[in-house]
Amino acid sequence: MTSTFRLMRRRPAGRFAAACLATLAFAGAARADSVRIVPERDATLIEDASGGLASGSGPAVFAGRIASTINSVRRAVLRFDVAAAVPPGATIEAARLRLHVSNSNSGPTPVRLHRVLASWGEGASSSFGGNGAPALPGDATWIHRFHDGTPWTNPGGDFDPVARAEASVDQVGFSLWDSTPGIVADVQSWLDDAASNSGWILLGDEGRPQTAKRFDARETPDPALQPVLEIVYSPPCRPDPLGFGAWKQACAHGLDRSVTACAASSFAALGLPEIDACRAVGAAPPPSCDARAARKLAGLVLNLCSNRLQTSCPVDLRDTACDAENVAGLLGEIAALLKAGDCRRAAACGGLPE
Repeated sequence: MTSTFRLMRRRPAGRFAAACLATLAFAGAARADSVRIVPERDATLIEDASGGLASGSGPAVFAGRIASTINSVRRAVLRFDVAAAVPPGATIEAARLRLHVSNSNSGPTPVRLHRVLASWGEGASSSFGGNGAPALPGDATWIHRFHDGTPWTNPGGDFDPVARAEASVDQVGFSLWDSTPGIVADVQSWLDDAASNSGWILLGDEGRPQTAKRFDARETPDPALQPVLEIVYSPPCRPDPLGFGAWKQACAHGLDRSVTACAASSFAALGLPEIDACRAVGAAPPPSCDARAARKLAGLVLNLCSNRLQTSCPVDLRDTACDAENVAGLLGEIAALLKAGDCRRAAACGGLPE
């Protein structure tokens, strides 16, 4: 069983739609995992026509304009190694960036997040303030992606002009770029194709002086103040869902409370609160038609609640007994057939082998 991993890819219709939507709501919450990662690299691009200034390993990054009348623009770049932190094949559900402001020259200022389009380096140069330090080999500068050989196509960095998110950054404290479709799309693409990951660039108010915001970088000694990318994802479909025998044995030893609670909520959302998952998978042989259908549904629900299936996992399209093309539709369809008294079709619907 392979994963298409697109939650909206489903074909329940009519009487099955409401049950499927409810199932997606609770199953998605039950299966979501999360991870928090710090940048793999970060740096400040310091406006300088020669590309001679940088701050690759300093304790802070800057975005906006400092007080200087020339070469005053600062842009922060950050790259997070998503592919090292999230399992391949997962679906990114949400992501948000959190930075700690350690100094602020003005009041609330919009700071925009853009996707960087070319790779860049983090050299050993270090500057505590926003003036920068002499660029060292491999540093990202205003002119260079990697000092002092590989240039940006555009001075100040190559990035998508369409902002992924914007935050109003004010005084000292944490600022948040909350999850948006653009952020989610970037993180998903970096998971699916790590080579495309050049990170983000932060653009502050570059039209007025003294608007620069100082953010703690990954090199700051206090881990609590380091930049963090928080990612919520659905793990990939597993190829090995447990069968009824395995669940019967698991129930005999006592299921994890979270699985039990998830299963009860699932059956309630499907309009079948009377079904108990463990009793269903442990039906005495030979199971009746109703018992076989309930067992099929219970097996799917237990696999979902234990992260062994996703609602977007495809089902066997060769099965003509049911119309669903993924587990979300299958759950709704089996539940609807059971409630309609058609246990024979409900028991015959695909998804788990008998």
